[in-house]
This record gives sequence, structure tokens and C-alpha cells, in this order.
Amino acid sequence: MSYKLTAIKCVDLSADKDIQYLVDREEGQYLGHPDSVLLEDGTIYTFYPKGHGKGPIIMKKSTDGGKTWSDRLHTPESWETSQETPTIYLIEKSDGTKRLELISGLPRDPGGFKTSYSEDNGQTWTEFKHYFPGFKTIVAHASLIRLKDENGSWQDKWMAVFHDSEYNNWKIYLTFDENGNEQWSEPVRLLEEHDEIEKHAGLCEIELVRSPDGKEIALLARAQHKRTNAMIAFSQDEGNTWTPPREMPGFLMGERHKAQYCPVSGRLLICFREIVRKKRSMIDDEWVAGDWCAWVGTYDDLKNNKPGQYYIRLMQEFHKGDCGYAGNVVLSDGTFVLTSYGYWDEKFDNPYIMTVRLNLSELDQTVQKIL
Repeated sequence: MSYKLTAIKCVDLSADKDIQYLVDREEGQYLGHPDSVLLEDGTIYTFYPKGHGKGPIIMKKSTDGGKTWSDRLHTPESWETSQETPTIYLIEKSDGTKRLELISGLPRDPGGFKTSYSEDNGQTWTEFKHYFPGFKTIVAHASLIRLKDENGSWQDKWMAVFHDSEYNNWKIYLTFDENGNEQWSEPVRLLEEHDEIEKHAGLCEIELVRSPDGKEIALLARAQHKRTNAMIAFSQDEGNTWTPPREMPGFLMGERHKAQYCPVSGRLLICFREIVRKKRSMIDDEWVAGDWCAWVGTYDDLKNNKPGQYYIRLMQEFHKGDCGYAGNVVLSDGTFVLTSYGYWDEKFDNPYIMTVRLNLSELDQTVQKIL
């Protein structure tokens, strides 16, 4: 189904069972908040907690682009103690070595965050190592982006972001010593020069997206207080300073944005938990969390506050919008493999994990036939 809404096309794919694939569900058990990573050989791993935002981390993999998923795989013993939603990143260093980096925050005592890594494509993993106890970290690390030097060349340095309960967003740098051991810098404020905006909106769960020419980074933030739409800011100095955060169009109003570029068309697909603001108000009951949705457009659309091309309802959620944290990876043919949790069935009492496969070229053709 497709229909026009102002300058954007809204597409409802929630009833299309042919693009939906079961990852995992369990009677009587909450499964939620996944993240995913794509390997060079096409293998996809997804990770999620056995519980609401915390609990033992479950790992599964797919070798056919998200159509089928393995049984739950063996994981390190320390993953049983995870206290946050896990995040996963593929790190590629200048010497050609690669590692998968799994991160889990500690928003309660003792605080800090824990990391585990694999250097054999996910076959084996280290036990968790604990960093910065006493520092309460929420959704650590919501983003991890590789940085460039003043000449525009890649560094073996990555910037990660997380937030705390006061809606301070923090940046922290990952580097490696001569023996390949990871090193994390002391956290420093990410948006301190825009503190008033940051606190008014309750900015958090930041996604970082590099511009196609590589010279700029965009910051997409959840606006927890619902006084504003979700917000965006830009940096042209590798995250050292940012433009004042401003509201994005309502089509990007959501939580836990996850963005990837299509390798075929160069468009962005950003998925998120939908938030519908009934009024531009500070009153708590003037908004509702909705379904698992996505936005398709270009970086220029983000930069110039344009509405974009598509607003997509990926799946319908049947329990107060408890969904939308998602893994977002894209295959070489332009097929996005999106994996999220939610109450996807009115007859099933707990949320579970589903994958949606979406190819933008095929979507273009379908929409063209309908309109």
C-alpha cells in the first residue's frame, strides 16, 4: 500500500509477510533490543538481551541474508551479566586487521561499560573487560565512527557516544596500542556548547552518519522529552564542534535511529521506533510510541531539512510501541536486512525478534505501479 502525504510517499509494508523472517521467540520470555553486523563474506550476526534492555546476551547468525537464522550460539560466560542493550561494530584498521567489538553499558552501579571482541569473524570471543566504573552509561555505545586526520586520511581512531540519566551526551575515543590492545580515552561532553538545547529536548541515543563526500558528520538524536521533534546537528571537524541541534521533519520523529547507505543508489535508509506527537506540547500524554518505521532519502535531504522520499511502516506493533531498536545492515545488491524486536502478534504475550528484508530498487518499482 502506498499513498502521498505532502511531499513524501508513505508506504505500508507491515502486512507483507513475504519480506518478514522470524529470528527468535520464546514463550514467557521478553526478547528485545537487537543490533546487527555484516561481515565481508555476507554473514550477519545479531545480538540481543534476554530481557527488557538487560539480561544475558543472545547471539545468532544468518548466512543467507537474513532469511534463516541459526540456533542460539555459544557465548562467553561474562555475557550473562549484561546490564544494557548490546551494540556491535566491525572495526577495520589500517594494517588490514579486523575485529568485531561488542559493547554493553552499565547504567547502574558499578557503572562504566564492558567490551568483548572477536578477531576470527565471530567464532570465538573474549570475556567482557570493564572500563570506567562509576560512570553511568546508557546505550553504550549508540554510535562508533572512524575518524579522519586534518588531511582527510583515515586514522586508527574511532569516536563513540553514549548518554547518562541527565541527558548529557558523551564522546569517548577508541585507539589501539602497538600490541593491538584497545584503549579508551576519558569521556568528555559531546554537545556541551549546546547544553540548553540538549537538556530541553532530552537528546540521547545518538546515531552518527558521515556525508557521502566524507567531509562532514551528521548527528541524529532521540528527543526524549517530546517537547521537540528528533533533532540533527552537523560537524565539519570530526566531532570536535557541532552546529546547534535543530528539529528534523516529523517523518524522522522517532527513537534509536539506525542509518545505512544503499550501495546501489546512494540513498539513506534510517529505521527507528515511530513517535507520534499529537500536539507540540510538554504534556506527557500528548504523544504515543507507534510502529517500527523507516525513512528513505538522501544526505542532502537531512542537510537541507527536506522531507525525503519514503516513509515506511515496516511492521505493526501491538503493545504501546515497544519496538524499533534495530540492527540495520545492507548487502552489496542493495538489500537492507533490518532486525528488530516487538510485540508482533496480538496472540503472543511477549516481544520477539523479526527481520525485514527490503530492496529499494524493488520498492521503487512497486510504488511506481501503485501511483
